Amino acid sequence: MKKLIWFGVVLGALSAAGKVFIAEVGKKTILECGNSRTQTGLQWNRNSDQIYKVNVKTGQFNKGKNDIAERSRVILDRNLQICPEEKDAGRFTCIADKINYEHTLIVVSVSVNPSGEFLVGAEASLECRVSEPDKTSTVKWEKPDGSFENSPKIQLNPVKDSHGGSWRCQVTNGAEIFSKTLTITVKAATPKPSSPVPNHVTPNTPKPSEDDRSSRCNNCNHKPDSGGLMLLGLIWWIWVAVGVGSLVVIILIIVVIVMVRRIRRRKRKLLKMKNAKVAQRTKKYCQCERQTAAAKPRQGRRREKPSAHPLRPLLME
Repeated sequence: MKKLIWFGVVLGALSAAGKVFIAEVGKKTILECGNSRTQTGLQWNRNSDQIYKVNVKTGQFNKGKNDIAERSRVILDRNLQICPEEKDAGRFTCIADKINYEHTLIVVSVSVNPSGEFLVGAEASLECRVSEPDKTSTVKWEKPDGSFENSPKIQLNPVKDSHGGSWRCQVTNGAEIFSKTLTITVKAATPKPSSPVPNHVTPNTPKPSEDDRSSRCNNCNHKPDSGGLMLLGLIWWIWVAVGVGSLVVIILIIVVIVMVRRIRRRKRKLLKMKNAKVAQRTKKYCQCERQTAAAKPRQGRRREKPSAHPLRPLLME
């Protein structure tokens, strides 16, 4: 029975044992609480500052009033997701169902100076800076040739061609290992432009004789052959090209003017034809036959006078 009790105590101690998390600056990292399931409540603290407090039953949560709370959130009802900065390194406590789980966050920052390509003969540096509450981590650099240097910062002075390649920063804390690889490109330095040769004669240079001066100055004003006739400082074929171009422009202007006039004439002709058709339609409408007016009915019928009887001849006795 005692063995079973001790076994349960050991398991509880192991389950509540802290864990070390190594994260890079600006990269999202998940801090695991350590429990498998939260039934009542959860709370995350950094040192003595509260980050989150969640009531699992009611779903209500309280957010801390600090900078780290703005860059973190609770996921799966127990884990804390954080986007760390160097100042966030330290002790984190997860309180789940009244059980404390202590954790340590180590923040690593890898930098190169200068950024970009390295120049041969220049000065450069690589740094793997570690922020942690306990100085228990080891830092080393793996060089392109496979050798290691146990130092967080490497100074390259001067830069050589052999420095080009992959450099790997490795941080170890117990069983936790963090590594990041940088690819360095080395470029040959550009040669400096040579200084111009002075025009004055050096003391060791022999002075030219009179014959040399006369022979040199004979061709001083000589101009190279232009390959043809020059007119006003231009070669003849340039003037020909200018003339042909001007002629083409003039022809185009004339063609445009002729086309505009033809279009105007057509418009006038079509307008006249349209007006003539309208006039014919109007005249035909005015000459159309109309029905004659009906005769007025008579007011009344005139009474005819009776015709006179013919006179009979008197009978003669």
